[in-house]
Amino acid sequence: MASERTILPRSIQARWHEFRAWIMQHPDAPWWLRVLRLGLFQFGMGVSLAPITGTLNRVLIHELAISAGFVAALMSIHYFVSPIRTVVGHISDQKRMEGRWRTPYLVLGAMLTYGGLATAPFSLILFSPESNLQGWMVYAFCIAIFLVYGVGVNIVETSYLALVSDITSDGERGKTLAVLWLMLVIGTVVGSLVVGLLLTNYTHYNLVRVMQGSAVIFLICTFLALFNQEKMRPDGTLVAEVSRQARQSLGKSIKTVWQRPALRGMFLIFFVATLGFGTHDILLEPYGGEVLGMSVTATTFLTAIWGVAMIIAIVIAGWWLWRGEASGKLLIAGGIAGIVGFGIVSLSGFGGGALLFQFGVAVIGMGRGLFIVGSIATVMQLADNAHTGLFLGMWGVVQALAQGFGTIGGGVARDYIQAATNNVVLGYVGVYLVAGAFLILMVGYMIIRRVDRRLANGEIRSPWSGLQDIPADQLLY
Repeated sequence: MASERTILPRSIQARWHEFRAWIMQHPDAPWWLRVLRLGLFQFGMGVSLAPITGTLNRVLIHELAISAGFVAALMSIHYFVSPIRTVVGHISDQKRMEGRWRTPYLVLGAMLTYGGLATAPFSLILFSPESNLQGWMVYAFCIAIFLVYGVGVNIVETSYLALVSDITSDGERGKTLAVLWLMLVIGTVVGSLVVGLLLTNYTHYNLVRVMQGSAVIFLICTFLALFNQEKMRPDGTLVAEVSRQARQSLGKSIKTVWQRPALRGMFLIFFVATLGFGTHDILLEPYGGEVLGMSVTATTFLTAIWGVAMIIAIVIAGWWLWRGEASGKLLIAGGIAGIVGFGIVSLSGFGGGALLFQFGVAVIGMGRGLFIVGSIATVMQLADNAHTGLFLGMWGVVQALAQGFGTIGGGVARDYIQAATNNVVLGYVGVYLVAGAFLILMVGYMIIRRVDRRLANGEIRSPWSGLQDIPADQLLY
């Protein structure tokens, strides 16, 4: 036994020396290991999103016959509490320049997110006929659950993005953008595949267990990704601290940005396009189940199809950005792909079948991936280092409000059109056609105003450009 105790440590020590030697022979390996560890947060978030956005909403609408409008509103609560992003981003910027931590915001946001994810599936029990609660109390409890989740997600996402900006160099952020977003989508794909397999024999109890398991995975991945990322110097200040300068108040900072017509135009582009993409999110799985007769497992796998398409789009977008090309063209390409995808999905309801529907979902995923990577690259191209959190917060608010209005609008419009026409297919197709129209407006505006060229030429930029010795580059999510 004694000999085994001495041999084992030597064996482990030898493997450790071999690993360090391999690292030294591959200069890029430390960067990849660091980024992949950061990406665990994105992966865990993706795993947790799969059942809540790809399965829970379908069961509530189709199996439990809850109004699509209310379910859309429930799923959209976290979008409408998004103004907290700007507040958290601005405060964490100030604290960071004072040598203080961003980590407390991450911890608070992660715990609230976990609480929301772990309790969200109880909405199935609350809405079931066997529930001891009835009437307004059921709705109140569900709203409270998703409110906690929404506040947590907004805090943790904004703090995470700002932290990554702090600990990565300017030249790394373009590559980090693609890798971290890729891990989010991979997490979504893996989550949807696993959830689909676990729910082959569907019961409400199985879905509750699956969703609570995904919440635990999110918490573990968040801890592994962010533990000890912020480091202190011996004098008590943070490593990678940004330079200190006089800061405006939150209100004045937002006003400064909003007074720039070119920046208002960019945020308008983000809003309109996200509004278009957001209208279909709540309806995708119910469309497959109600119109095409797909099972719970089959509609859950739609998230995997969408995710794989997004992975392809992210690889293309990453290659485009790594070449130093303009991000504005990604926005246009994403809008065009979304228009085509919505058209294909609309045709599938009139005899095209499930295969055509799945192809349309993939094309929409391609468009969404190109647009999101392009939009974040654009925002972080505009921001300067001392206002990273502020710009991310403003971008997040615009995106979230557009997504929220789109999601609720899609659900309410489906209910209204279906009731007015007494036709299930028209209820869904009408929404998809409107979504395509929003993207047509966005693409047309960008082409007519030559937005992509103006971005590439530096005509659209931050009002604080030139105030920092080290400008920010591109970030993620």
